[in-house]
Amino acid sequence: MGSVDQKRLEYFILLAEELSFTRAARRLHVTQSTLSAGIKVLEQELGTELLFRSTRSVRLTEAGSAFLPEARAAIEALDRARAAVEPLATGLRGSLTVGLLSGLTVVDVPALAGDFHRRHPDVRLRTETSQRGTAGLIERIKEGHVDVAFVGADIKDEHLKTRAIKSYEAQLLVPATHSFAHRKSVQLRDIVDEPFIDMPVGFGQRQVADDAFMRAHLSRRVLIEVSDITTIAEYVAHNLGVALLPPEFAAASAETVRPVSLAGTPLSWTLSVIVSAMRPPTRALHAFLDLIPHHIRRDRVF
Repeated sequence: MGSVDQKRLEYFILLAEELSFTRAARRLHVTQSTLSAGIKVLEQELGTELLFRSTRSVRLTEAGSAFLPEARAAIEALDRARAAVEPLATGLRGSLTVGLLSGLTVVDVPALAGDFHRRHPDVRLRTETSQRGTAGLIERIKEGHVDVAFVGADIKDEHLKTRAIKSYEAQLLVPATHSFAHRKSVQLRDIVDEPFIDMPVGFGQRQVADDAFMRAHLSRRVLIEVSDITTIAEYVAHNLGVALLPPEFAAASAETVRPVSLAGTPLSWTLSVIVSAMRPPTRALHAFLDLIPHHIRRDRVF
């Protein structure tokens, strides 16, 4: 990294996140001219352009995209180096990016963020979601863009460390007027002709269902895809199709939706928190993980 300054690395990381000099400067509490000058010096030190700039937008060059995870890793390494020589009472610094799933309330993320900020006010905390759900967040973790993420899947990956938060057992949810509504159980082959309401491809719960049909050498038709798992039962209630979800997701629609057990094919998935197993965790990440158990809502479904 040569003589590259940490402050300029932080400028670049924030600018890469915001893709706006105005927003990045505001978050950094510096002027836009100071931010711009810092980025120019960084580019001179590296001998390459990191950003394409126009009057309307900012975007990463190919070199900038390649440099971003390395810049994050450098900041993490500096944080670990300080931790080795500073007293434990020294306040934490740096940044932390948290990946979230749409509709998540089992973990009270705003309360968790508030608790963390009060304890560690010098750590910049940022959240992001992915349109590709669990698959997208896993990719962001591996690329170094996200430090910790809440995902909906049972993950067995040597590149990740996983901590389970809550497990779910799925059943078939059908409209109360459906011919299956009064059956005790169904098998996958009984429901292949039904229209399904499900999450988009890439979400953990969708992957569990797709894998179950594939193992049984069956196929199904997903009629409607929704990105918020907590709303699926409402679509079922309006006779738009059936769904494979834990019955507690239909509690609010109990009069119009019925859960039916799956015979011979138990489907389960787990809400988990994941971090990279390839990068040593920073002190800030450790502190964040330690607070999660204190902000789990046992009365929430997801």
